[in-house]
Amino acid sequence: MNKRNKKLVFVGGGTLGHIYPILPIAHILQEKGYELYFIGSKNGLEKDFLKSISFFKEQYYLEMQGLKRSLSIKNIKTLYLYFKGKNIIKNLLKKWQIDLVIGMGGYISGVVLKAAIDIKIKTIFHEQNVILGLSNKMVKNKINKGLLSFPVEELKNNSKMKIVGNPRTYEIQRKFPNISEKDKTIVIVGGSRGSKKINDIILSIDKKLVNKGYNITLITGNKYYNENKDEILKHSLINIIPFTNHLIDYLSQASLIISRSGATTMSEILALKKVTIFIPSPNVTNNHQEKNALYFVNENAAKMILEKELNEENLLDMIDLLHQNYHERKMIIDNLNRLLQKYNFDNFIMEVENEL
Repeated sequence: MNKRNKKLVFVGGGTLGHIYPILPIAHILQEKGYELYFIGSKNGLEKDFLKSISFFKEQYYLEMQGLKRSLSIKNIKTLYLYFKGKNIIKNLLKKWQIDLVIGMGGYISGVVLKAAIDIKIKTIFHEQNVILGLSNKMVKNKINKGLLSFPVEELKNNSKMKIVGNPRTYEIQRKFPNISEKDKTIVIVGGSRGSKKINDIILSIDKKLVNKGYNITLITGNKYYNENKDEILKHSLINIIPFTNHLIDYLSQASLIISRSGATTMSEILALKKVTIFIPSPNVTNNHQEKNALYFVNENAAKMILEKELNEENLLDMIDLLHQNYHERKMIIDNLNRLLQKYNFDNFIMEVENEL
């Protein structure tokens, strides 16, 4: 079969962290002449986000929901949707005559990968975190290839696994080839929904930060902003916004980032080579954000404060340290550069083509 006839399905969803990495890969594969399709979930963020994306010949959105980790009546419906959805996907993959399925994470990814495996279609998954998500864990021994953003301890002796990095890192490097920073400029972002604990502490120390000469941008998340608008208006010394579609523009100018440690955020910070204080969310599956942050911390490429230990004093002390101690800053940036050298985006494309 000619390369131009090869057909690939990308699958992922729930959060955009599973979608952003698809775009740079899809761009290159489309240029190489492959025919691309996408499968996502009806209730995820991906449907609206991908409306204007032209990479895919067809998109399909399946009704699906995640499995509750505790006993729940909702799991009965989840299992029903899983088996129903798997049969739908098997028929769809046959109809599209797909040669390879690439799972990018989220519960929808596990359903589609398993359907593809059942009908002998080749499969690849990409894991963005430093521990396997449930969907990838389900199929780790049955896929043809696993592509990892970072080393995953439980897979270190698995010959099917290759560390290639996160395509989002490549995309940011391409868009921002020359990174600069504004002196004493701090950007604080608590994830897409924001963090009440982080927001509250920043608002309680904003005058101290401004008096020390720091320029502050706090991105609160829409919910927090709307619920605390009256209080926020009292803090005119710093720039406070609920949400932005141009987060990378803010991050690229920062001398320090204070952030959660989701996979997409980590890949962006790595690409921008920014000094960062990670405050992992404690409210995520398998505590994966803390494990993500620990990977950077153990490589001396970031600092971390656990949310349960976060207070005004230790945050102020760490902010000052990371601006006043040149050697500490240089060590972090040098180690981010070192980590970047480990990952080669071309290897991602090469591993995909090797399976075709």
